[in-house]
Amino acid sequence: MIFKTEFFKEEIREGFTVAEMMKRAWAAELEVLEVIEKTCADLGINYYAYGGTLLGAVRHKGFIPWDDDLDICMKKEDYRLFIEKAPEYLPEGFVISGIFSDEPRLQDANKEPQARVIADETMFPLPKYMNRFHSFPYMRVGIDIFPLYYLPRDVDKQIELVTLINDMQVTAGFLDHFRKKGELSKRIDKYEKILGEKIFDSNDDVLAKNLRLASDTIASLVEAEDADYVFNTLYLRTPKEPKGFKGYKGYKLDWFGSGVKLEYENTQICAPLNYTDVLRVEFGDDYMTPKMFAAEHEYPFYKNQEEAFIKLLRESNVNTPVDDFCRNWHLMNGGN
Repeated sequence: MIFKTEFFKEEIREGFTVAEMMKRAWAAELEVLEVIEKTCADLGINYYAYGGTLLGAVRHKGFIPWDDDLDICMKKEDYRLFIEKAPEYLPEGFVISGIFSDEPRLQDANKEPQARVIADETMFPLPKYMNRFHSFPYMRVGIDIFPLYYLPRDVDKQIELVTLINDMQVTAGFLDHFRKKGELSKRIDKYEKILGEKIFDSNDDVLAKNLRLASDTIASLVEAEDADYVFNTLYLRTPKEPKGFKGYKGYKLDWFGSGVKLEYENTQICAPLNYTDVLRVEFGDDYMTPKMFAAEHEYPFYKNQEEAFIKLLRESNVNTPVDDFCRNWHLMNGGN
C-alpha cells in the first residue's frame, strides 16, 4: 500500500492534533486491513467497517481524528468460517491472536472475547517490521474483528443470554476474587452443565481462555429463526431494570448485504449496505455531528511500548527522538 509522504506529517483535524506517529499507526492498521480483505475474498465472505471506524468512513472519509484503532465486524456464519479457515489463508507473519489461538503468547496478546488479526513479532524482526509497516516501530499492530450474533426475539431470553455472557466474562477476569470467596467451583460447575462440556483447567490462563470461549459459544448458539436482529452480543450489558425492559436495539441482517465501498484515507473500506441505519442504532440520529470521545483503552494504544522502544534505541547508541528515528527510516526506505 502506497502513502504519500505528506500523509505522515502531523496534522490538525477537527481541532484535534493527529501526531506523526499516529499517522504511522493508521497506515500500519490499513496494511493489516488489506491482508484481512484479501483473506475474506479468498474465503468468499464479507467484512464491514464497525463502530467508530464506520462512523469515521461516513463522517470523515477516514479515521476519526481522535481515534487510534480500526475495527471491523462479520456476520455470524462468516465470522465462524474466518476463525476456522483464515489461519490457512493469512500470509506469513499474520495470525489470529487471543482465545482462538492455541499458543499462550498469542492468547496473551489479546484478552478480549473477540478475534484479532495481528502482525506476529516472531515473523517480523524490527527492521522487517518497520519496512512493512511504514516505519511504525511498535509490535503487534492489528485489527479487532467483532461478531454479529443473532439476538433472541424473546426479551426474557435476551436478558438471560446477556446475563450469562456477562457472568462468564467477569469470572474470567476475576478468578482469584471468586476463588477467595469460595464461589469459583460453583460458577464453573454451572457453566459446564449449561455447555455440556468441561471447561475447568488448573492453569488460570487456560481457564480464563476457556471461559471467554464459552461466552462466545453461548452467544453463537442463537439461530436466525429465533431472531429479527443481530448485534455484537459479547459486549451487551444486563439492563439495570429488567422489569419493563423492551429489548436491545440491534441491526437488521439485510442492512449488511454484500456491502458498499466507502472512501477511507487513501483507500476504500467495506461498509454495510444500509450504513446510515446501522449508525443511527449505534450513535443516534445526530451521528454526523462530531463529538470528541475518550477511547476505551489508553490513547495512544502503543503508549506502553514507547518507553521500551526508547530504551532499545539508547542501548543501540541511537540518541535521536523516536519520531526522528522513524522519519529518517521512512525516508531511507523511499518514503513509503
